[in-house]
Amino acid sequence: MTFDFFEGPAGSGKTFSMVAHARQLIENDVLGEGQRMLALTFMNGARRRLTESLNAETSFRRKFDCLTFDSFAQTLATRRSAKLTDEMRQQAGELGQFHGPCFLAGELLKDAEVRRWVARTYPLVLVDEAQDLDIHRQGIILGLKECCAVVVAADSFQCLSDGQETADFIDQLLGAGTSHSLTQSHRTDKSGLLAAALAVRRGEDIRDVLKEETIGKTDRVHWVGEGIELLEVPATAKNPGLLAWNLAFQLRLGSDDVAILTPDSKYTIIRRAINTVTEKQRPWPHNAFSVCWEGGDNSIADELTEAIGFPASASYDEVCALLANHLAMPTVKSVDRRIRRLHRVTGQSEFKKDQLVSFVSDAVRTNTRLGFRKSARIKAMSIHGAKNREFDRVIVLWPQSATGSDEHKRRLLYNAVTRAKSHCAIIVLGDGRLNSSPFAPS
Repeated sequence: MTFDFFEGPAGSGKTFSMVAHARQLIENDVLGEGQRMLALTFMNGARRRLTESLNAETSFRRKFDCLTFDSFAQTLATRRSAKLTDEMRQQAGELGQFHGPCFLAGELLKDAEVRRWVARTYPLVLVDEAQDLDIHRQGIILGLKECCAVVVAADSFQCLSDGQETADFIDQLLGAGTSHSLTQSHRTDKSGLLAAALAVRRGEDIRDVLKEETIGKTDRVHWVGEGIELLEVPATAKNPGLLAWNLAFQLRLGSDDVAILTPDSKYTIIRRAINTVTEKQRPWPHNAFSVCWEGGDNSIADELTEAIGFPASASYDEVCALLANHLAMPTVKSVDRRIRRLHRVTGQSEFKKDQLVSFVSDAVRTNTRLGFRKSARIKAMSIHGAKNREFDRVIVLWPQSATGSDEHKRRLLYNAVTRAKSHCAIIVLGDGRLNSSPFAPS
């Protein structure tokens, strides 16, 4: 067995290097007849993106399974349930359905027979974004490295779970085999953008690496560098339009690939500002911008279900009438086709709300898997939702409601800034907030 660990800051090519190393291992016949590579990620979004990367490689096609840790753990615990003790089951029950199966998988992988059984199917394992893993999912990696060739990519500073400390785990990985330290950024060559990201990572004052300039004929200032702009906007609930004006200005600069990122996607002022710039109305000196909010599948399904307004029970005609108000959305079209097909084939004429909600959830997951939301030119999302992604231009909206420790806020801002390839604008809501974390030392 071999173990390779790729560590480096955002944009240094950790995933690219991990995949390239796996390609070399496969070319050296690490996979036998009928064997496959196992790729593991923490979140479904990362799993979809890693699947796309692997499918682009002819060496990997039809030779890998890309799963979340939770999915792999559930399968392993089910297939090898005879190995589970009553004590293990009790502890898993106390941990709940989210952590329980991962705990069981970690315990099972301590068994030599189980490890051999896994290695016969998956002699090669890739793990991306390992810094996000808690102790139970870390146990899965530690078990797999005893029986498989394992390639891991991680950066401890990009862990976005407040209070979760992964330094000890990263140290374990560093000493487990061959470590590869990546330092050069491949995402951007903009000196100001790189300097600002490094300042945030080090806990320094971001303004010290930027140039102070006066905005127009006003006495307000902003801080700029190559590929970066930082400004304060004193927007409040009483004057939310001020944020919309500044957001519209940034959007007018244009790009084929723009992301609006925020640590609080539910913050009212930010929601109002984005809604405003999507509408063409006076006195706004711009056409409407097409902005698509991205979120987790569950939150998207919940919002859509609420917008449709399903009753506890409805007839076929009533359901069709409710859906007709939202048919401009491809997800709702999918639900409408399913309802009509059910009525035509089975004759079902009454539908319960639970059934309709499940149809919406299925349609959202399908559209996500097929990459439907990628068509939007301007995407708005939480910083968590932007992990492991990159965009030509990034607009960060930083509200007063951002919570967490100073260290957590710095990690959030760092992850947001480092998503940009050519330009990042950081708009901070409020006055005098640049004197505290994450913009200046605590």
